[in-house]
Amino acid sequence: MKQAYHSNAVTNIHIRNDISGSKLKNSEIAEKFNISEATVSKWKNRENFGDKSSKPHKINYTFTDLQKAVLVQVRKLTWWALDEITEAVFPENPLSKRSAVYRVFIKEGINKKPEEEKEKAKKFKEYEPGYLHIDVTYLPKLDGTKYYLFVAIDRATRTLYYKVYQAKTAENTEIFMNECLEFFPFEITHVLTDNGLEFTNKLIKSKKEEYCTKPSKLDEICNENDIDHRLTKPGTPKTNGMVERVNDTIKTGTIKQNEYENKQQMNNDLMNFIVHYNLYRRHGSLRKELNVKTPFDAIEKWYKIKPEIFKEKPDVFKQKILSLKPN
Repeated sequence: MKQAYHSNAVTNIHIRNDISGSKLKNSEIAEKFNISEATVSKWKNRENFGDKSSKPHKINYTFTDLQKAVLVQVRKLTWWALDEITEAVFPENPLSKRSAVYRVFIKEGINKKPEEEKEKAKKFKEYEPGYLHIDVTYLPKLDGTKYYLFVAIDRATRTLYYKVYQAKTAENTEIFMNECLEFFPFEITHVLTDNGLEFTNKLIKSKKEEYCTKPSKLDEICNENDIDHRLTKPGTPKTNGMVERVNDTIKTGTIKQNEYENKQQMNNDLMNFIVHYNLYRRHGSLRKELNVKTPFDAIEKWYKIKPEIFKEKPDVFKQKILSLKPN
């Protein structure tokens, strides 16, 4: 096998062997081979003439054994993207931990998603921009008042919009849906929700045990705008898992990190997060063939692919997002 040397090595095995057995003075050997006396002394005192490893004797790892175990467990259980796991485990400063998390995945052989997981992902039908997943999640109670966050995320671009309300009602759903129609830069074609009373009347029973057929307020807006309102199968919220996961992402980046004295502080924090999420946060779940990193990148790419489905240009939409940021 060919001997491998360090890139800065000035001697080889044969020269080192000659140095070790030479009776000449160190200075004479150094002049003979055009090397330093320190190099001569080093090889005279060695029994093995191969290069030693340059690997440090002691490696200071970024994570503790417990942290690494948590990262590995989360990856194997969810197969979330690198950025999503990093942000979930280290929400306080995910960018500084990203490369270290990736090194853990490489060492454990879990940096690439298994083929069976990829096949599962393929079963999730892809749509163009305009398919919204909508849900309501709870926020902290402040000054004795309950607050709810109505959340909408677009399946294709992961563009996110949400709004704080004081009640989980059909009336607030109506208001929120109208805001979604105004906010998103493309035509909305589908809406997916669970079977909550704020979204649908279909599970309401009369005294005669007959299900309600009257359209909900959300149904009415969808009918007016030619939007297909779909419902998850009762008792199976996993089918709306995209918005369930983003609910947790929002909370991890805001209310789980900070305490608020009033609604205004909470709302300001939420608005700062939505700007960061849409414009700057890397999102590993976006379609690989789009070659984009953030939801806004996906908006720009889709605008080039299908401009006819858009109501406004990406630069106009970007200013709309930035306008959400508190002064």
